[in-house]
Amino acid sequence: MEPHGHRTGHADVTTAAVTAPSGPFPHGSPPAAPAGGWSSARDAILCATAALLSPGYALVGAVLLFVVLVFEAIACRRNPWEPTPIDPLIVVWIGAVTASALMSDHRTLAVLNSALLALGIMLGCAPMTRTLHERPRFVRALYTWWVAGGAVAGVMAIVHFARGGTGGRGELPQLGFNATGTVLLIASLLALTLLVTGRGRTTYLAAAAQLPILAGLASTMSRGAWLGWWVGVFTLLVMARVGTPSMRRRAWAAAGVLAAAVLVAVAAHPDLLRRARSTLTAEVNRDRLLLWQASWRMFADHPWWGVGFGAFVHVFPGYRLPGDPNEFPPFAHNLLLSMAVETGAPAAAAFLALIVAIAWVGASRSLRGPPEHGMLRAGATAAFAGVMGHQMVDGTLQAFHLGFAFWFLVAVMVAPPDRAPQEASSQNAVDLRPTNPPR
Repeated sequence: MEPHGHRTGHADVTTAAVTAPSGPFPHGSPPAAPAGGWSSARDAILCATAALLSPGYALVGAVLLFVVLVFEAIACRRNPWEPTPIDPLIVVWIGAVTASALMSDHRTLAVLNSALLALGIMLGCAPMTRTLHERPRFVRALYTWWVAGGAVAGVMAIVHFARGGTGGRGELPQLGFNATGTVLLIASLLALTLLVTGRGRTTYLAAAAQLPILAGLASTMSRGAWLGWWVGVFTLLVMARVGTPSMRRRAWAAAGVLAAAVLVAVAAHPDLLRRARSTLTAEVNRDRLLLWQASWRMFADHPWWGVGFGAFVHVFPGYRLPGDPNEFPPFAHNLLLSMAVETGAPAAAAFLALIVAIAWVGASRSLRGPPEHGMLRAGATAAFAGVMGHQMVDGTLQAFHLGFAFWFLVAVMVAPPDRAPQEASSQNAVDLRPTNPPR
């Protein structure tokens, strides 16, 4: 990682005059050239998909992104995948999952899920990294549309809750209450990032969006999502050092106000308070503990290849413990444990290595480029941390829709840092070189 101080230093005119490279591109390699109309279409669909992610309709955007990805690759005759530092680990993980699928008793299901995993990664990462390579500052527009969709999703969850909800909990028509909690915690953390880095109207819109988003998150009664939100806020505060002093002050002030509002709301609402207090109660969480015990037994019987990617629900009834109310759970309610059970220890280890690499690359690249860009990237890293915190007690990312949102965040984290301000500074330095007057 580069030292923090390197991000705001001024160019030395004399040094720039001596070291400025020659050639048709005096500041290094040529900039990425957007592919005309395809680039504009890709950007528009990315924003629309971000807006649709939270309400639960990202599949529409995924289909359109697939069409644009294919036709742009054909028209421009180039590989649709933009290289990233995590590519080798993605390949290793998908390879391990595919090998597990081929060894599974549920081979057809597992192979289809492996192909869907690879497709989701391609559609979630390739268009986004391409756009961010061409226009690093696209991140702000992406977040704005994402948060707008989150506000709509929050209102939808609140309405569902007010009408009695499923089990008295808010959720979305296309997502269960835990998955609704996942998408809303992401939207809240991105809104907080816009609030910290915004100027003028964007700041007020981001602040206003927090009301329906957090109210919707509370209505889900999803303790895992609540936990993830706190993890994300803490992560953003830790990473606030990448921003300016003003951004750091705003981050702490905004986080303090939101945290106080959440605590007051929980204390004032009996159902929310009861739900929060039950988080560490063994009796209330007995079903989850029994599920984890059965999952470990499943893993012990299939340690190398697992039971098959997506086959958890089919195998679990044979391991169900007495007194467990879970009849057909889709996963182990712990993402890493689910991966180990379904795909085996090698694939689970590859997945864990990938997660660590994503976090490292995201954190290190937040330190590069201008403070505003670093803070925006830190917002994606905070949302990533929040989601992974939620997945320690859930497995919502195993759904294609939530996985798609996850890979959007990953693409923002690992995309090349914004170097425009440094290049502009270097350009000014070269332009200011003294020249010999004509004789």
